[in-house]
Amino acid sequence: MKNFTVEEINLMCCFNTSSRKRLIDDMKSVTLNDMDGEIAELMYKTVRKLEAMTDAEFEELYIMPDGMVDD
Repeated sequence: MKNFTVEEINLMCCFNTSSRKRLIDDMKSVTLNDMDGEIAELMYKTVRKLEAMTDAEFEELYIMPDGMVDD
């Protein structure tokens, strides 16, 4: 399974995470040219990781914004 950074998880939370395919499609629908360079790079890397994993691996992910996790 791919290791996602806190930033990547937080970014994924801005999109529909009901399925890996839906998340990838939603993220790809955003034009990278309209974004800040760092965000565009983060989006690109996150999509690449999602594409490299299986649906079963995706289902095992716990996708929740970092600020909502209890310590």
